[in-house]
Amino acid sequence: MSRGGTVLSLETTSDTLNTNSKAVPTKKQFKKLQKAAWAYALLAPALILYSIFFIFPFIFSSILSFMQWNLISDMQFVGLDNFKSLFSDPVFWKSMKNTFIYAIVTVPATMIIALLLAVLVESLGKISELYRFLLFIPVVTSTAITSIIWVHLLHGNNGIINQLLAIVGISGPNWLNDPKWAMWSLVIVGVWKTVGYNFILYVAGLKGIDKQLYEAADIDGAGKWRKLTSITIPMLSPVNLFVLVVSIIHSFQVFDIISVMTQGGPNNSTNVLVYQVYQEAFQFFDIGRASALSMIFFIIVLIVAIVQIRLMESKTHY
Repeated sequence: MSRGGTVLSLETTSDTLNTNSKAVPTKKQFKKLQKAAWAYALLAPALILYSIFFIFPFIFSSILSFMQWNLISDMQFVGLDNFKSLFSDPVFWKSMKNTFIYAIVTVPATMIIALLLAVLVESLGKISELYRFLLFIPVVTSTAITSIIWVHLLHGNNGIINQLLAIVGISGPNWLNDPKWAMWSLVIVGVWKTVGYNFILYVAGLKGIDKQLYEAADIDGAGKWRKLTSITIPMLSPVNLFVLVVSIIHSFQVFDIISVMTQGGPNNSTNVLVYQVYQEAFQFFDIGRASALSMIFFIIVLIVAIVQIRLMESKTHY
């Protein structure tokens, strides 16, 4: 073979070897692939459950929002009719109004009360553990049971609260049957039920604040209010953001206390979006309208959460 042919043969052989070396993964690449496969294998159960209980229901509900279906007859495509009927329904607008009223009142109330209780309890020393336990009891107690207890407490004639008010000469209202007071009754129960959860989050946040900041404030002669506004609240900004977003989502999802205590009454004065979804689906058997309402509710919660995060993000210091 000629010299040029020999060179060509060597070049061809080296190209072949380079191609084969690229095709066959190295040990390092193989280990990376093995780690990735093992990671996905560990994530698989969670991903499967997430797909079954969230992704599939969300997609199916989105499809049903354009259908007319009563769980018995065949589905019929109706386009945007479900959304149009909701927007022309006064009950929908009343439910949306009640939802926002409940959220606007309960979210600030639970955050402020929980923060003040956390600061107070943490200043008590060893006995603070007892108060943490007592304040967290409503959170872990069954909502159905506590709601039934509150129904008896708020009874218009024989309720303990009205009897206590009568002792001081105040005629208590018919809390749960008066449209003017029914929503406020639920607000009271909602704040009592959820303040313990926010309280625990704030307690955890307080433990993460450097004690030297308070010692420096004491040296400068700062009072309790000054330390609260200049140290505690700014240092709790990440906790405040988390508590705010979670509280808003939780307040928009209120259902159980309404289902037990008022069933949306009287005269839809306590009806909220989530409870209306339940009514449309399981009382009126209009799955299409229920799914359309669920989509509207999802969009509202998503927008509110994004707006809150964007507004609070600039004031949050990590």
